[in-house]
Amino acid sequence: MSKITAFLALSTLFAGGAFAQSPALQAQETQALSPAEADAAQLVDTFISSLVAEQFDAARQFLAPGAVVVANGQVLGDRDSYIDGAAHGDATALRSVQRDLVRREIHAGPDFASVVSEKRMRVPGDTTGRSEAVIETMVLARTPNGWKITHIHWSGRHAG
Repeated sequence: MSKITAFLALSTLFAGGAFAQSPALQAQETQALSPAEADAAQLVDTFISSLVAEQFDAARQFLAPGAVVVANGQVLGDRDSYIDGAAHGDATALRSVQRDLVRREIHAGPDFASVVSEKRMRVPGDTTGRSEAVIETMVLARTPNGWKITHIHWSGRHAG
């Protein structure tokens, strides 16, 4: 199914680079991050940007071969099955929405990191005020080639 599981049931979404972010949140995030946390966040943002831009081979390189992708309780597959399948619909859906980062928590140790982001997504020009709150969780592992995403989980709910 996907298209971020049919717009997380025709509701999920992701904007500009990877998403729009308030200057205050951006400054707070930059000041408070360790180098490992900053690297993990950058990888997540670059992965999403690659996905939105339909640069599927580039997006594949950010995922570990055994990475598992899940959306709203549905396993979308491992790295290759996701990139070769559901990622194409997700890219189309993500390009059609305005994405705003509401909040993000990043934790990184020497070998593992997690990046949990809350994003607000809406269709540009929609005057109904409807939007989706999407929680995106990415788990990363440090490899000899740098950080790789080992798990992605997206879940959404109506926000307005």
